[in-house]
Amino acid sequence: MTSGERVWDRERGLSAEEAEGYRDAVHAFISDRSQHMAYLMTRRRDGRPIMRPVGTFVEGWRVGTMTQDVQPKTSHVRRDPVVGYLWVGREARSDWSFGWNPRVVWMQGRAELIEDQDEVAAFYERRAAAGGNPRGHPPEDTLYVIRVTPEYVRAEGWHGSNAIVFRDFD
Repeated sequence: MTSGERVWDRERGLSAEEAEGYRDAVHAFISDRSQHMAYLMTRRRDGRPIMRPVGTFVEGWRVGTMTQDVQPKTSHVRRDPVVGYLWVGREARSDWSFGWNPRVVWMQGRAELIEDQDEVAAFYERRAAAGGNPRGHPPEDTLYVIRVTPEYVRAEGWHGSNAIVFRDFD
């Protein structure tokens, strides 16, 4: 470290222009289930956050997750549409000196709960066509889709210790 350089300087976020060069790689990462584990964060009635592992299907930058009508995350989204996703890479990065430190992406966004069963079926068909992931729930289950439009994405692991932040998803 040079005189005057602080540890934080090495961890600061990239400029918007620099970050843009990583947009396709970050999108590919969250779109490929074989590269990560995904978690959805919602809020309980009292405001405390809770995360649970989920499957995700990315269309553009919108993210969809199947849920059953009886799941707590369904009522959480109805009550508070601000949610988050965390994708954690399955492989360690070779450029990190502290051992296992995978690529990670955090997305905060606004969720809508899709209850129309025709739209849910269409989501299932698109997901199956894209990744060969057919319906895994029994036909008698009432299923919904949590569809999240991102407002903020922060990715780490693509450019050393520097965070990559996106706020524009047009």
